[in-house]
Amino acid sequence: MKVLSLVNLTKKQTDKIESISGVDLKVVSPKKVTPADLDGIEVLYDWSNTLKDTILKSDTLNWIQVVRAGVDALPLSELADKGVILTNGSGANAINIAEQTLAYMLMFARRMNLTTRHQDAKEWKLDEGYDEIYNKTVMIVGVGHIGKVIAQYAKALGMKTIGVRRSDKPVEYIDEMIPMSELQSRIGEVHYVINSLPDTNATAGMFNQELFAAMSKKAYYINIGRGKTTNMDDLVAALQNGEIAGAGLDVTTPEPLPSSSPLWDMKNVILTPHDAGTSVHYEERAFDIFKRNLKSYVENGEVIENVVNYSTGY
Repeated sequence: MKVLSLVNLTKKQTDKIESISGVDLKVVSPKKVTPADLDGIEVLYDWSNTLKDTILKSDTLNWIQVVRAGVDALPLSELADKGVILTNGSGANAINIAEQTLAYMLMFARRMNLTTRHQDAKEWKLDEGYDEIYNKTVMIVGVGHIGKVIAQYAKALGMKTIGVRRSDKPVEYIDEMIPMSELQSRIGEVHYVINSLPDTNATAGMFNQELFAAMSKKAYYINIGRGKTTNMDDLVAALQNGEIAGAGLDVTTPEPLPSSSPLWDMKNVILTPHDAGTSVHYEERAFDIFKRNLKSYVENGEVIENVVNYSTGY
């Protein structure tokens, strides 16, 4: 079985893959890969847009494992038509994204979004409204791997957790799971709204004027999902009109956020450059997912983790 990795594996990782019986591994840098490298390949680790046409024409490729969680940049309909199995790296960044989500909540509660500005101005200044996240309620919209870890951390700090997703099937660390149909009617009950949604046709612009108006004026909106899930004009208006208390944004539309955006100057906004998913531990966790999937694929003919549903896009 020929396996092509576009990820520069360490020797230890290479040895682990080659120890799986029947695997013929080839590692090529994405900057140097050519269409010829795909000849006879059955399994592809990661994706290359420069090889899109070759990949779609391959008559041997059966499974693609991408490193990142998001797959919206891939030609999903074409891959689905070819019957190619697609798996992603969902969960590999759950810990670091959950930690950054906590950081937003703690910064707002302890007014550190203002303290950092005072420091830049060399001002020793106290602000009003120092609070705690203990006993507060957080709503996590889109409860997958990341949402579950956010809930775990939130519970450890004494918070109440409400989860929102298409299915109201219970999830560990979520006190109450509700369907998407109840989002607008329940969103006004919480102190923090965490957007952990993927980018799909169904989620585009989901957070809009109606949802922001339904939130508590004391609530904070945090987006660590995808920028396109938020109507940015409506968010700016909600912040300017005092409909919500503030926002922590790791993702925006567009990216990078233009210097002309009023969000840069808002003291109740924390902006980070889409870095929540970044960690020195990410690639090793993503590799472990691939290794487990490859072992199952060789031994049982199927992958076991993170299979992308082409109809939903995640």
